[in-house]
Amino acid sequence: HNNDMWFLVHGNYYLSEKFGLDSELHLRLADFGGQKQQILIRPSIYYKLNQNVSFYTGYTYISTFPYGDQPIAARTPENNVWVQAHVKQNIGKVGISHRYRLEERWTGNITANGNAYELNGTTHRNRIRYRLTAKYVLPKDPRFYLTVFDEVWVNYGKNVGLNYLDQNWLYAGAGFLINKETALEIAYQWQIIEKSDGYHKES
Repeated sequence: HNNDMWFLVHGNYYLSEKFGLDSELHLRLADFGGQKQQILIRPSIYYKLNQNVSFYTGYTYISTFPYGDQPIAARTPENNVWVQAHVKQNIGKVGISHRYRLEERWTGNITANGNAYELNGTTHRNRIRYRLTAKYVLPKDPRFYLTVFDEVWVNYGKNVGLNYLDQNWLYAGAGFLINKETALEIAYQWQIIEKSDGYHKES
């Protein structure tokens, strides 16, 4: 079990009516901020087909540090490229969105060299992710909103361990619109990670 603190800056930049750039910068800390967990950088470009459907392609760099009771051997890098479809709809006053993401991942292999560890090539893996989100804007003050989502991560293809179900995220948050361009959000997220041996888990 880990108690984590995650910080995210998310930017959206319009290039035209149909095209735009998206960016994410994550700082993830374990042990209530006492340990580094991950640094993540994710730029992407998107095409807006219409008001409800958008397509993305992007790149993610992830650096994962040893942390918690089941630490990895050493800081490990990952590079991945991905494509994504984002579909929105409304059910009454609740906004619903579906996000489908396909990832091609290259994860660093860490090997021991005496008392030290070194990066020894990468392993290619595949993963698909599906997120279902519901958002409700408070009718008395539309600056405030509530949001919940569940996201399932599934590994497939070659080099999959015994964790075909890789992760699940359950998220509940509240947001405040500072202005048309800026929002702040605070949330609780429960993350379950299945380790590659099919036995160890992280919550």
